[in-house]
Amino acid sequence: MSTDDNCPLQAPHAFSRAPEMERCGRMSQKSGDGQVALAVERHGIEQVDTSRRYGKASSQFTARFAPVIYLAGIFVGATGGQAGLGLTGSITAIIAANLLGSIGTGLCALMGPKLGMPQLPMGRAAFGYIGNYLPAVLSLLVYVGYYAVGTVLGAESLAKLFGLPYTPMVVVVAGLSILIGIFGYRMLHSFGKWITRISIVVLAAVSIVMISRGVGPGATSTLSGGEYATAWLLQFTVVFGYTVSWAPYASDYSRYLPESMSSRSIFAWAASGLFAATTWMMILGSVLITVNPAGDVIDAFGIVLPDWLVFVVLLTLGLSAIPHNSVNLYSGAMATLTCDFKVRQAVTVVAAGVIGGLIALAIGGEKFEDSLKLFLHLMSYYITPWLAVLLVNYFKVYRNGERYPHISAFYDRNGAFGRVNFAGIGALVIGVVVSVPFIGTEVFSGPIADVLGGADLSYFVSGIVAGAIYSAFEKPVNELLSGTEEPSKTQSPKETS
Repeated sequence: MSTDDNCPLQAPHAFSRAPEMERCGRMSQKSGDGQVALAVERHGIEQVDTSRRYGKASSQFTARFAPVIYLAGIFVGATGGQAGLGLTGSITAIIAANLLGSIGTGLCALMGPKLGMPQLPMGRAAFGYIGNYLPAVLSLLVYVGYYAVGTVLGAESLAKLFGLPYTPMVVVVAGLSILIGIFGYRMLHSFGKWITRISIVVLAAVSIVMISRGVGPGATSTLSGGEYATAWLLQFTVVFGYTVSWAPYASDYSRYLPESMSSRSIFAWAASGLFAATTWMMILGSVLITVNPAGDVIDAFGIVLPDWLVFVVLLTLGLSAIPHNSVNLYSGAMATLTCDFKVRQAVTVVAAGVIGGLIALAIGGEKFEDSLKLFLHLMSYYITPWLAVLLVNYFKVYRNGERYPHISAFYDRNGAFGRVNFAGIGALVIGVVVSVPFIGTEVFSGPIADVLGGADLSYFVSGIVAGAIYSAFEKPVNELLSGTEEPSKTQSPKETS
């Protein structure tokens, strides 16, 4: 493969240099939906020119389904059963939380084709160019954290399966994840399609065996009254925290779709893909833990399934952690470029992969489950107010994205959106601060959470407060995208991809 280090970057407005970009970093390429995945993407966060758009709305199903097919969903689904909630309470909490979280991701996914850019740079309209560094940095922590989680689960699964040490398996999983992440958008979509097809077959086989076997003694709840409600809310918030955390990734994997594509179709495919995968994996976890309520949910596989199917399941879920990790590394590169770090996209992927691999070595083992749950809690405290502000900005302030200024404003630190938008930053910070009394974790429990028996409602408080404040104070900038303006003659600062 040959690449040109002097490849020109695409201009972030309508009259871009797409032909030059097409010739850079390519190995071979077909047209339309048959495009070859084996090509290193070097596009960065610049707007994707309309001449380079391709794909179908249905690709959003596999793009959301595949990254979820790894062991984290099993652990999350088992949370309620381990607390004595029982199977019915666990399943109802899982369905309700996943439905709500998937809607948020679906709404973000439809922004990609409209603006042709990754998710995080869109926040410049709400938080300002420099102000948007805050959610971008926080998102980068999410991506590296989930990459580390995926590396732990993939490495542990493969190590147990083949009887190999944990550390070398971390190196293998991390290395393959980095390699796929370097190739970027097309490779990730290609892997997503194959992982979805394979995992549906495997999960269907597992589900059939589990249904025929029946549930275990842990299916009946040991709680009642307030304790039951608290356990239900615990399961709900852990699940919601996991699922809603996919929203900052959404447009990263829809931005190459044609702008004319139906928003409803994109939303439906994206939301349903995420909902189907998270719900399926988590319900499997909730059923498995009924068989072994006092033990490890993964050990329940050996109790419920025949040996040959246990091997297939662990192999599938172990290998599926690799494309999941690559998704996080790719979005991590988008977050890094959003913060104006002048490094190549591939360099950020490698750096994040190495750091996440070291974290995986540190958090693997017996303390992993507690680390995972705490991580999901902490990350959700930022994501829900960020999501509320972004949705109000796109759908209310700028009327479904139709009234944004010219696209070059997103790439100009001195442009129409300003350096810092205090309405957006203020709403985000106030939303988090106001929610502190509602936080309920092992590390910290606020006074209201204590009154509620440990139930954590902070996610929803922060989102509602941030959305309301931002909606009340934000006004659209004056320069409108009416189609009558001349594109900016001044190029925005180039992103080194």
